[in-house]
Amino acid sequence: MFPELKNIVFDLGGVLIDLHRDRSVEAFRRLGFPQIEDLLNPYYPKGVFSELEGGAITVEQACRRIGEMAGREIPCDEIRQAYKAFLGEIAPYKLRAIDALREAGLRTYVLSNNNAMVFPHIENTLFAADGKRMSDYFDAIYLSFRMHLLKPSPEIFRAMIADSGMKPEETLFLDDGERNVATAHQLGFHVYMPRPGEDFSPLLREIALR
Repeated sequence: MFPELKNIVFDLGGVLIDLHRDRSVEAFRRLGFPQIEDLLNPYYPKGVFSELEGGAITVEQACRRIGEMAGREIPCDEIRQAYKAFLGEIAPYKLRAIDALREAGLRTYVLSNNNAMVFPHIENTLFAADGKRMSDYFDAIYLSFRMHLLKPSPEIFRAMIADSGMKPEETLFLDDGERNVATAHQLGFHVYMPRPGEDFSPLLREIALR
């Protein structure tokens, strides 16, 4: 299906990490922040959350903004916990499939719209199922808040290409955001958009066995 692949690029939320939007929305409502319903989109967050993921504001600034919108001061740790409720687990079979890809000689990467509020939890907790670290699974990790760029802009893909040296025609990009996949395809990447909850490990095993 995907000939001559040398690289696989993974999105995090919705591809590797299970997402629970309703759980996070309810947690924010309990904090007195009902505006969350309009701002927390699993593919393309809006407002303060978009600014946080784009690296335009710090975690502390985001917490102050959320407090101002809620009309009361909300401790940043409580906001962090409500946001973390969005994140589920990473199924161990996905991590083992990435291991198999690397053992087969493919290079693996992450390209994610993410933010400094929850990324420490992702990095330090969600990849620990087999006693490894997140960095053990990837050659490089590209995050929107560090790059000050957001998917689906072509610029974030071009920055990743320039830094890694990957060639799009030798690279498979997996993402659950339609606009992200469309941009990648226009830039020459092979693309795959997993359905919600899909077990796409057979595809990864097929690639690893070539």
